[in-house]
Amino acid sequence: MNNRTYCNPLALPDYPRGKYCRDKENKTYGWLNNGARRDFRETADPSVLYYENKWYLYPSAGMVWVSEDFCSWEHIQMNLEDVGYAPTIMLHQDAFYLTASDREHPCLYRADTPLGPWINCGAIVDEQGRTPPAFWDPMYFSDDDGSVYLYWGCGGAGIYGMQMDPAAPQKAVTAPEILFSYNPAHVWERYGCHNEDPSRSWVEGPWMFKHGHTYYLTYCAPATQLSSYAMGVYVSDHPMGPFRYAEHNPFLRDPHGLVQGPGHGCLVKGPSHTIWAFYTCLVCYHHIFERRIGMDPVGFDGDGQLVCFGASEWPQWAPGMKADPLREGDTGWLPLCARKITRVSSEAEGHVSSYAVDGSMRTWWQAGREDREPWLQVDLGAPFKVQALRICWVEPGLDYEHGVLPGPFQYKVLIQSSLDGAWVLLLDRTGNKDDLLIDYQELAPTEVRAVKLCMVGWPPGMGLGVIDFQLFGTGVTGAAG
Repeated sequence: MNNRTYCNPLALPDYPRGKYCRDKENKTYGWLNNGARRDFRETADPSVLYYENKWYLYPSAGMVWVSEDFCSWEHIQMNLEDVGYAPTIMLHQDAFYLTASDREHPCLYRADTPLGPWINCGAIVDEQGRTPPAFWDPMYFSDDDGSVYLYWGCGGAGIYGMQMDPAAPQKAVTAPEILFSYNPAHVWERYGCHNEDPSRSWVEGPWMFKHGHTYYLTYCAPATQLSSYAMGVYVSDHPMGPFRYAEHNPFLRDPHGLVQGPGHGCLVKGPSHTIWAFYTCLVCYHHIFERRIGMDPVGFDGDGQLVCFGASEWPQWAPGMKADPLREGDTGWLPLCARKITRVSSEAEGHVSSYAVDGSMRTWWQAGREDREPWLQVDLGAPFKVQALRICWVEPGLDYEHGVLPGPFQYKVLIQSSLDGAWVLLLDRTGNKDDLLIDYQELAPTEVRAVKLCMVGWPPGMGLGVIDFQLFGTGVTGAAG
């Protein structure tokens, strides 16, 4: 089917290996689960460019992903596969500029196309030729008049900014300024899953967006690994301020559900003059940086306040499908498998079948190691009209160093329209060749009472696990079980 909808977390192919799995000696960040070192995959901190009716996504840990239909994504490897955490992309005077976090020796790359090839323009320096202080989470912004600004910041010190030379954007023409800092009076900025610790915060991830004559400088807090992670905004009439705290803050926050902790992202234009927030959402099972990416529409109210209605985790109409995606974007397709009765071919210890439908990113059903034909069955409790399916996979045993590598999951989905009906094929993905940690598929509207996921292939040497198995659709009026 042609894509008409999308669903969070985004179904990006080829999720990259976690950066802190790549260096055995790096002990900067603690490993979870009793300190055991495990491989994991991550991407986060999305920076998105809208150019010639395509989206180009440059996230942490790998790049680049391109979308022409604003639903499905293609992974394209460039001559720069990974420039560091929290990349930023800028189109300025018909050239493209790219950089990322580096406290020691940050540099700026330039290319004539969004896909490179990229060349090093040199070190990013302040007006005295020095590395900017606390340089992390950068964001480059090219204003309508051709001026260029650089914003950055990660931690309690706050968000910095300085004006850059438009002819050589790696060089500053003004001194660094702190534009705003952590404010414990803003309760949502306080550290902790319940914002219980006012003594600290990670104020980070700035992004500048201009709407009309107003500058919206977004940021996030209190830390990427927390379910309370959210995006806020300051506004100004000038790209360097003074900035005032917006009335409605945070404008994007969701501490619950499968897609939680939406933070560190960007605002970007889309088709039909729409505006979208891309953001990081958390998993954090094996490591605090085990994360995924989501997106949702944003807009502005009559007072110029930035508005977003939360992080969605059910199917939404594709960008361009609705004139006002902020208010008309929800398809109305509801999750049908949540907390329903499950049966399976086998269960690994500690990973029971009900975990596949409990709506948590931190639990999963795992088949027994000797089970070569695993299956998961869900009784929906009544007939429903099913229109989409999403599977979030887990990779128990992922181990790059010992050759247990990511790869495609291959399966078929069978359904019954009634409890005494025959099993018939709904979806055949037995020939799938795509590496998708999250697989989202639209379906022809079909009446379903029970569903069965039958696995036929998964990466060699790896266990088989499902974080979340979900059908989406609507009730069938007058139907009986």
